[in-house]
Amino acid sequence: MTVQGGQGALGRVWQGVVDRESARVRDAFLAAASPRTSGRAVWGLVVAWLVVLVAAVVALVGVWWLLVALGWGGHSRLVRWVAAFGALWLLGFMWLAFPRPYRPEGHEVSAQDAPELHALVGHVAAELGVSRPVRVFVNGQVNASMGLAGWRREPVLVLGLPLWWSLSPQGQVGLVAHELAHLRNGDPARGGVIGLAFSLLVGVGADRPREARLTMLLRGYVTFLSLLPLLIAHLQAGYLAWLIGADSQAAEFRADLMAARVAGSDAVVVMLDRMHMAHLLDSALHKQRHMPERPHAFAEYAFMLDTVPEEQWAAQRAALARTSLDDSHPATVDRMQVVQARPEPGTVHLPPKTAEWIRLELGPFVRPIETQAQEWRQYLLHS
Repeated sequence: MTVQGGQGALGRVWQGVVDRESARVRDAFLAAASPRTSGRAVWGLVVAWLVVLVAAVVALVGVWWLLVALGWGGHSRLVRWVAAFGALWLLGFMWLAFPRPYRPEGHEVSAQDAPELHALVGHVAAELGVSRPVRVFVNGQVNASMGLAGWRREPVLVLGLPLWWSLSPQGQVGLVAHELAHLRNGDPARGGVIGLAFSLLVGVGADRPREARLTMLLRGYVTFLSLLPLLIAHLQAGYLAWLIGADSQAAEFRADLMAARVAGSDAVVVMLDRMHMAHLLDSALHKQRHMPERPHAFAEYAFMLDTVPEEQWAAQRAALARTSLDDSHPATVDRMQVVQARPEPGTVHLPPKTAEWIRLELGPFVRPIETQAQEWRQYLLHS
């Protein structure tokens, strides 16, 4: 989240540091397509290893105390009760912090459901020299993502239908290419030791849907006993994010440039610019619910983007022109500037007829996803 100036003098000072560092990363990519990574990320790796090692020690101590509580070592009853109390605390902490496998949100689209979409994804993957995603999902967000799902860490591509519907065919190619580029562009926060450290540091405080009652009780018990460790963990998470923040943002710039090479710079710039207007989806859902004029809310959202005044675009770009180094994404205006600095014609071109066929393939998923989006909007309005 961006630290705004209204949060006091300290916030303004920190925002100044953030702005200068973000500008440095942007300027490095304006000067060279592949600038050197920050040496500060090495310290991020050191901190991540320390976090993982401390977590391992905590888990081992918890197991040791559990064995003592069960009678190992022949200790007195008082010692065993104290050990049981400590074991429940430490092992409960590690159980809640232990990273769960990534589960994509949305509806899975199989190759049988959408052969043309899967063919496009495969074509883009081949162009980038990466493995094609094992599964493809769609949801109702103005976004897209690339993740490694399950314990086997299989690549999964998630596409937001509102964003997809608002893009030109080449913009859709750029969206797919940007996400697939993350499979090879070295984002430090997406996996490995640093990703594991992040998961451990924020895992206890993370809200997970459909938690079992026992897990909720355990969370309350651990949180009550761990206020200071939790504070330290969150401070460490913020420090680790700051250490690797520049390299995480650099990974986004690299993904943008790779997407531009595949889809063309102009299409990627428009794709990035349209992300400024994600807030209009709420207006589109409201209009579709009360005064529908188009087939569905995502078509309404695309129409709104096509007709929004340029003054509103400019105001929104200015509002989102700042970022923070605990956010892996640079300011969108900086990303657009970097892509525009290196014009690319694109190597994968999606014919309009094929793009329309892909929309037809995705048609059966529109209504249930729109319904979910409407239900979520109503929940937020009345909660």
